[in-house]
Amino acid sequence: MKAPQAFYDFTKQFHQDLDLVYPDWASDAPTARHEIYQSFRHRYGDQAVHDLNAFCEKLLSDARADLESFWFKESKADWVISNDGIRLLLKDFQTWAASFQ
Repeated sequence: MKAPQAFYDFTKQFHQDLDLVYPDWASDAPTARHEIYQSFRHRYGDQAVHDLNAFCEKLLSDARADLESFWFKESKADWVISNDGIRLLLKDFQTWAASFQ
């Protein structure tokens, strides 16, 4: 499955900003990553949010998908997140994206 440019942009920004700009990103708080998502929206626009949201839907539709391998191979990230962590991140992004659409 080919990822849209929005996926590459998101993963690159996510890992660049993560610990320096958003040190509490891994918190269990329901809005812990919303600033990251909002920053992505400001930088890349509503269409990128829409594209990434649609791609998340495709990735999450297969409960057995190896998201960890996909993330490592396809993302611009420089470290791996577990399958469960990626699934939670993408679902969290979708919840946030749905809040303003």
